[in-house]
Amino acid sequence: MNAPAPQKIFYGWWIVATSFVTLFVATGFIFYSYGVFIGPMQAEFHTTRFAVALGLTLMNTAMSLFAPFLGRIIDTWSIRRLMMIGCTSLAVGFFLAARITALWQWYALLGTLLGLGVVMIGQLASTALVCNWFIRRRGAALGVATTGVSMSGMIMAPVTSILVGTYGWRTTFDIFGLLSIGVLLPLVWLSVISRPEDIGLLPDGAAQPEPDDAFESAFFHRPGLAPVIPSFSTAATLRNTTFWAITLATGFNFFAMSATLIHMIPHAQDLGITSMRASLIMTVSAGVGVIGKVLFGYIADYVDARLALLFCLVFQAVGTVLLLFTESATALMLVGALFGFGMGGVVPLWGSLVGDYFPRQAFGRVMGLMSPCMLPIQASGVPLAGYLHDKLGDYHLAFIIFAASYVAAALCLLFIRHPLAGPTYQRQQTKLRATQLN
Repeated sequence: MNAPAPQKIFYGWWIVATSFVTLFVATGFIFYSYGVFIGPMQAEFHTTRFAVALGLTLMNTAMSLFAPFLGRIIDTWSIRRLMMIGCTSLAVGFFLAARITALWQWYALLGTLLGLGVVMIGQLASTALVCNWFIRRRGAALGVATTGVSMSGMIMAPVTSILVGTYGWRTTFDIFGLLSIGVLLPLVWLSVISRPEDIGLLPDGAAQPEPDDAFESAFFHRPGLAPVIPSFSTAATLRNTTFWAITLATGFNFFAMSATLIHMIPHAQDLGITSMRASLIMTVSAGVGVIGKVLFGYIADYVDARLALLFCLVFQAVGTVLLLFTESATALMLVGALFGFGMGGVVPLWGSLVGDYFPRQAFGRVMGLMSPCMLPIQASGVPLAGYLHDKLGDYHLAFIIFAASYVAAALCLLFIRHPLAGPTYQRQQTKLRATQLN
């Protein structure tokens, strides 16, 4: 008897690998490296820590304003072309950043070329891309892809610290630009395919069409009739309670999480820890976050994603509180590991929640709308921590506020309901059902 032919690897896993790289660059080159640039830029431009940290808030604001428009493009246009434009925008932004002469120019680049580049290759585009390719294994696929975020935290903080210490922050930006245009752009061009249907495949590598069992199978279906899936217009989405519950839960989480990560290195330096050892604390946090992403992503395929996210919030809240009582580098690394484990699950679980409660065809639109809606909460964390540090001399009050924010996020999870529970979608379902039967 002849041995069976080896099964080819489903192309969706190559999409996951590419998304890993794009998320690594999108988060690592700016977000995880930002804390390293705060000191040198503060010294060169003779300004405050708050003023430099404000730049990240401006970039987050710009990204949130871009997201709704790009979300609709993602649902209807080529994600590959969009990501290629993003790589180019990011590279040009870094090259110009290396030549700025005033802090306002840095703000301008973060709010335009750099912000646009990050949102085009980062979480919105990469998550939508992976969700196009996976349904049954969506949580696991997102968990693996988003480890690129944590791996960038492990690697980029110490690497950026070495580059800035050796070559200066301007040359470091030039290096980031060269990598964006010389490595990332060709990778996207060669490997990204927007949807499995574009090359005659189906999500998860299925042999025949299957209902989106995270969403579509929950709606009325009879043999010979197409699944009845209500429309998700912008207006209808903004009226949806579940949309706002997911948005607020994620926003409160990002408010605390991003600020803690950005200010973790300056906080350690305030305690007398060297820049290199301080960057290693973030490395440990991000490294354990890899485990959190894979584990929580896998769990989301088998249990309620709301419960998984609740555990993420608990780990982050406990880690934040412990920062108030920790002073040594070794103890901070342990606290960072605890915080990072919970932090790791947030991004894949956000994508899983959206996929569980909204159809695949509207994923880009829904996630794109969430970004500006959570902006007032999310964007205020980083500058608030810098402002409180400048006024009080430490981060204690900021960490207390962040711990409370995780509690608020947990309460928002109570209001997440399937769209079938909403009267608007019940009426849409009835009309669509009557149309099909007639």
